[in-house]
Parts: sequence; C-alpha cells; structure tokens
Amino acid sequence: MHRPMAIKNRSQLSFRKRSHNLLRFSVLAVGLTSLGVVIGKVGEHPFGTHDDPLAPSNQLSATVLPPPVISLTPSADLAPPVANLAQPGETNTPEAVPGTSAENPALKTVDVTIEKGSNLSKIFAKLSLPSSELDQIIKLGSDAKSLTRLRAGESINLELSDEQDGNPQLQRLSYNLGMERTLHIVRTEDGDFKAEVEQHPLEYRQALGHGTIHDSFYNAATEAGIAPDIVMQLAEIFGWKINFLTDIKDGDSFSILYESVYKDGVQVTTGDILAASFTNNGKLYQAVRYSDSSGNTAYYTPDGKSLERGFLRYPVEFSRISSGFTHARLHPILNVVREHKGVDFAAPAGTPIRASADGKISFQGWKGGYGKVVMLQHDGAYSTVYGHMSRFEPSLSQGESVKQGQVIGYVGATGYATGPHLHYEFRVNGVHQDPLSAKLPEATPIATNQHARFLNESAQLMTQLARMENEAKTASIDTDTRNN
Repeated sequence: MHRPMAIKNRSQLSFRKRSHNLLRFSVLAVGLTSLGVVIGKVGEHPFGTHDDPLAPSNQLSATVLPPPVISLTPSADLAPPVANLAQPGETNTPEAVPGTSAENPALKTVDVTIEKGSNLSKIFAKLSLPSSELDQIIKLGSDAKSLTRLRAGESINLELSDEQDGNPQLQRLSYNLGMERTLHIVRTEDGDFKAEVEQHPLEYRQALGHGTIHDSFYNAATEAGIAPDIVMQLAEIFGWKINFLTDIKDGDSFSILYESVYKDGVQVTTGDILAASFTNNGKLYQAVRYSDSSGNTAYYTPDGKSLERGFLRYPVEFSRISSGFTHARLHPILNVVREHKGVDFAAPAGTPIRASADGKISFQGWKGGYGKVVMLQHDGAYSTVYGHMSRFEPSLSQGESVKQGQVIGYVGATGYATGPHLHYEFRVNGVHQDPLSAKLPEATPIATNQHARFLNESAQLMTQLARMENEAKTASIDTDTRNN
C-alpha cells in the first residue's frame, strides 16, 4: 500500500524515535498527566499502558538501563558448552525459542541478546565456533559488516548442527538490519557462507484518534489506545499555539489522523500525524503535515502558515530541569554565588544532543567549566551553546554546517558538572537569554512555488480527517443505540 501523498517524499520511517521536535515537549509530560482527557472514540489502539516506557511519568524515574545479558535457549541435547552460556549472575531469556529448528529438527536454534561490551567474536568463542568462519562472514559485504557494530539489547539468531567431534557448526545466522530488512548468513553446500537480505515491506494505514477532554489528557488518551508518541506529537504540533500546562479547558476536543504501520499483516508501530484539529476554549486549531519537493517536512495550517519555530525549545530529551536561568545561583562546585546564563537539562549519559536550529559549528572542543562544548552560530544574531558533553558526534567538526535536530554530541559530565546533564545557552547578539522564555523566530512559511501543490494536498488530508471523524461518530451513535 502506498503511503499517504503528503509524506511520500520521506525516505525512512521515523519511530518513537520519532521527530526531533518532540524534545521540547518532554518537559510537559508531568503537567499533561495531571490535566486529563476522556477519549470519545479511537480508530486504532495499539499501544498505551501505564507501564509504557515512553510515558512521561516513567521517563522521570528512568536511568540508564541495566546491561542486557546473553541468554541462550536451553536444550537438553546440545553439548555442554552450548546448553547454557549464561554467566554467573546472568539469567536466561524467558521467551527463548525452542532448541530445535522447525524447518530442520537436526538443527539447534539459539537466540542471543547482546550484552554491554559484547561482540560477535565473544559470542563465537562462547559457542565454540571457529574465528576463521567469523572472518569469512565479515568479508561478505557491507551488510555483513554491520555484525561488527552490534549494540546492547539487539539480538541475533543462530542455527547450529553437531559435528562428530561434538563441537557445533554454524549453519545459519540471522540479524535484523532494521524493521524492513533481515540479514541471513547461510552455509552453502561447499562449506562456504553467503549473505542474503530478506525484505519486509511495511504497510502504512491511516488511523483516527479523537476525544473530548475532561480530566487526564495524557493518561486517559493512552489508556484508550492512542500511542504515547501520537499524544506527544499532538502536543508538539500545537505547542506554539496552545500551552498544554495552563490553557487546557474542560470540554476541549481533538481529532488526529495518523499512520499505523504494519509488517506482515501485524501492526508493529505508529508513524507520524498526518492531520489534526484541536479545539481549545472554543477556538479551532488545525494542522497538516507536508513534505516539499526537496524532502523537507514540517507542519502547517491548512492555508500554509508554519506551526513551528526556527529553534527547538529543548535540544535534548531530559527527565527534569536541574537548574534554570538565573542571575544568582550558588555554584554546586565552586560554592560561590554567580549567574547561571543557561538551562541545565538532566539526562542519562550518552543521550543525543541535537542542534536547536540550522547553523554552523563555530567552536568544538574543551572550554574551561563547559568541558566538552559545541557552539553554533545561526542566521542573524542568534547563537547557542551546548556544554558538558561526554563526546562529540564523530562525523562533525568545527566549521561544518548542521541542520535543526541533527545530533551534534552526547550528554556527559565534563568540566564543572556534578552529574550528567546538558548545559544549554541561547544568545541574541551575544547577550544571554532564558532559553525557556525567549521569543523564538518563526519558521519559514510555504514557499510561493510550492503553494498550489500544498493547498491541494492539505485539502485532501483535511477532507480525509473529517470523513473518518464522521464515520467514527456514526459508529459510536449506532453502538449507543444498540446498547440502549
């Protein structure tokens, strides 16, 4: 199925990892959980439970996850070195696959979850597989080389056969290269290996979520089945028009037309909001998603005015603001009262830091109390500073240009820092301003040469939103009539 026209230019799926613009609204999460909503009708409800790790209430207490462990499928007839490779203190994966292959009962299947600091070489050693075969596999091409970059939490599947000497022999290795592709390393009849890539086409369907606010906006929305990412996207889209902490009123309502993503007929995730409407205190706000001919994507009003700003308010996903902008703060290390000319966002070490706007790297290096710092010069009088990084994005260097939302480094605690966080500064003509309250420049509206195309796609999306909303309301009335 083709994806909706308004997003056909996007080259890859953005997951909950979704849009970089969600960063500035993670701070709203605590407020959203106390505001309230009762959902009238939901077109699809794949996600949204209280234990969802994306829920802001859970993000507040989240720290670095414990290292995953290598857990192998228990099997009575595997040789002892293979039967249980869990080390002392490790546990076996409860959902491990059966110990024999369904296609070939003579083969033993082993699922391995990558632990922190592990790699394929260590896994081969634990399974008593020869390192020479690993060398052969890595030389099978660029896809096979991805096996040298395994990350903690990922998994690989191996199918093994027993040789006469009791040592296992690898027959097949499978590794997901993403949601749409799976790499298979297969032993051939002559004993060599070949690499095959299996494609998993994704199907994009349109789904509707809508409701009327009475009390808990975030929690009730997710309980009714609207994915947490979709809820946060909605807050992000209208965030420059509606203050979701203070402006929400009893009786406010919303409708959302969004992507629902299926793999092999099973829903696996949600995509992006395509169109949305929000009625706040009697005033209607509307938005549509549009990708121009160059592939640049943003949200606009149906007549082409941008709903975004030229700068992100929050350049990092964070759990809390550990220190705000102030002219008098007791420095936690120097123990003196001095100005704090930025905002500190507490976040786990290694959290990606993103450029808050298009610009050029004017400085990248070590700078006193900032530790590892990146400074960006933006168009006109604006500049931003990102301090206490653990490391810089290796693909970037001083003097290079960056795009809004592009990763420029990672959270750390270098320089004068008591713990991992991002120190972020926003300057206008060299003068520090509070990043949380400064008036940010508006983003560019739809270009003149794109306007006709935009209006055509915008009208189609808003018509589709209205049609699905009417169908949902009709179904709700029919259900109420039958129940009565």
